Amino acid sequence: MRFALLVLPSALVIAGHASAQTQETSFAVRASVVAECTVNAQDLDFGTYSPTAAKSGQTIINLRCTPGSAASVTLDGGTSGNPAARHMAGPANLNYQLYRDAGFQDPINTTTAAFELGAAENTGAIVPYTVYGQVPSGQLVPAGTYLDTIRVTVQF
Repeated sequence: MRFALLVLPSALVIAGHASAQTQETSFAVRASVVAECTVNAQDLDFGTYSPTAAKSGQTIINLRCTPGSAASVTLDGGTSGNPAARHMAGPANLNYQLYRDAGFQDPINTTTAAFELGAAENTGAIVPYTVYGQVPSGQLVPAGTYLDTIRVTVQF
């Protein structure tokens, strides 16, 4: 019996000196953000045209891109295929031009960028670009509805 009493306290002493073991690891947390842009445009409606006076109007192109991304906006030539000689198709061709300014001094008449959004200035907010249009006076065309479709392209 003495033997049993001596073994028990020794086992308790050994168990009290055993230390807990730990191991650690880690894992990465990742995400990728890709550059993307969304663009939308409103129609430009010149209303009723009379050859006695030029007719003007404007529309807005809204661009939103991932912050810090650069982007360029181009406008194609529409029905004519030529940005320097745009026209609306109808019973005849009704000529018009698009401009960057309300004074009709800066035409958008090439296939190069109409508007540029720099990476440094891009905060991710919607950037509105105003496009001004003018139908010159003096065009003797038949009555009817005239229409053109301009493709807006964003490269980013």
